[in-house]
Amino acid sequence: MSTLQPSKHGTKKKRVKGVVDRITAGIVVVVIRHPEDPEAFLEIYVPREKFKNRDLHEGDYVSVDVEEN
Repeated sequence: MSTLQPSKHGTKKKRVKGVVDRITAGIVVVVIRHPEDPEAFLEIYVPREKFKNRDLHEGDYVSVDVEEN
């Protein structure tokens, strides 16, 4: 089973597309499809600073780099 987390420098990365679910206290919650079960979804928590030049709103499509384990 693989777990996905926002990527850090020096790790194996995979870019995935998702949708902004909510933004709370500087954290953007991005919903993506589960890599092993296409009918399930995962929430990825990404610091707001990772989206440098974007004015994000709920429902926006974004792509994020996640590390593969």
